[in-house]
Amino acid sequence: MLSLALSDCVTTPPAVPSPPTPVPLDAAVRKPTCPSCEEQTHEIARLRQDLANREAELRDLRSNQRDQVKVLQESTREVTRAKVRLRRLATQADAASYIAEVEVALESRRASLGATSTVPLMVLAHGILESTAAPFAQGDYGVAMDRAAQAEQLIALVAENEVRPGLPSRVPREVPLQVAVPLKVTVDSKLRRQPLGKAPVVGVLKKDSRLVAHVYKGSWMQVETEDGRSGWVDQTRLGAR
Repeated sequence: MLSLALSDCVTTPPAVPSPPTPVPLDAAVRKPTCPSCEEQTHEIARLRQDLANREAELRDLRSNQRDQVKVLQESTREVTRAKVRLRRLATQADAASYIAEVEVALESRRASLGATSTVPLMVLAHGILESTAAPFAQGDYGVAMDRAAQAEQLIALVAENEVRPGLPSRVPREVPLQVAVPLKVTVDSKLRRQPLGKAPVVGVLKKDSRLVAHVYKGSWMQVETEDGRSGWVDQTRLGAR
């Protein structure tokens, strides 16, 4: 009886589950492959390499273009300096002849634009050309020719940017002026950081403030003030001085 009672008190341990059977390596999940997938992978690699080659060629072309631009700019500066030296040695006849040539160019451009045209650059050119009279009368022929050169380059800019019938309008670009143009503000104006009507304002220019223009773009002039500030002003607010 005692042995029977003890046997009733012994609990049977729970069955331990057997470990999972390992999956053979050759039965593991593998990435499906197909001929078309491999072809696409090779084509993508080829296109990426081709793109890298094209980008390298483009960088080389841009580098060469920058070098060419530098050479052209330096040549232009040399020509400008030579012209300035010649103007300093100008005689009365030289000055009179050159001013007359610029006047003819001005009238020719006016005729092509129409009698009622009021292009701001043309207005500036006309005012600058008229300002040659005083130094010419005083015998300062170099200064007179400098002003005529300033007017001439403004006339050339008008001709370059003239929209011809049947042709799309050109995107305005920055054009450095070969000869800096002294100007004044005709009305109180805002000096802006970029050549845009909504660009941040660098400062306010009072009427008759004296400026020097160095770059032209569209309807804007990049100018420098007498106190060293630099920015953009709309051409319609500038006049000759």
